[in-house]
Amino acid sequence: MKKSFFLLAVSVLLLQVSVFAQKTRVGVTAGISSSNMYGEIGGKDIRDDSKKGITIGILIDAPIKKSRFSFQPSINYVQKGRIFEETEKVKSWVGLRYAEVNFDFVYNSKGKTTFFVGLGPSAGLDLPSTFIVRTNNSTAANNNPDPKYSRSEKKVLFGKEVLDNFKGLDYGVHLQGGFRINKGLIFSLNYTFGLRNIASEGAPNDNIKNGYFAARFGWLFKNK
Repeated sequence: MKKSFFLLAVSVLLLQVSVFAQKTRVGVTAGISSSNMYGEIGGKDIRDDSKKGITIGILIDAPIKKSRFSFQPSINYVQKGRIFEETEKVKSWVGLRYAEVNFDFVYNSKGKTTFFVGLGPSAGLDLPSTFIVRTNNSTAANNNPDPKYSRSEKKVLFGKEVLDNFKGLDYGVHLQGGFRINKGLIFSLNYTFGLRNIASEGAPNDNIKNGYFAARFGWLFKNK
């Protein structure tokens, strides 16, 4: 299922390149993200701190005929998750990694500097992810131990079994807005709101959804 989804996404991107070959532009992006999880665990609202991460990706901007609209699919590596606890002694968090595919319809203004807004469906294919605990080994008697910090990791289990930590495939809605300079420079602010409850099958009463904000810079190459 995962391989089929990935191949389908890549096929769609390649199809757009072939169909709109003369006007389509290909771009690359990179940026930072701030993610969190929303919903309820054990009947209580999730109130954890957001987690910082990075995102990199490729996009295709395909104008729709002579309108100001374009179809803009993209594939991005995205780091999601949340911080469970952060004190002077311990910091624990879950780092969820996804290959996220967005299928946006974008409205573009006229001018050398183009302002744009867009939205569309989003789907994330789970990648190897971890639970992490970092401990500060400093004590009153020894303020500079070696090592000062120790770190333990545990693999996140994705799937539909009771013992899995989260469901695998994530999906939601992607929103973006920003500007593009005629020569190709892009800046955009993005937000993806998860719609799927990714809570484990072993916790049927929980409701956990991903959400993250990202700021991206990029370059859109001209198709000569």
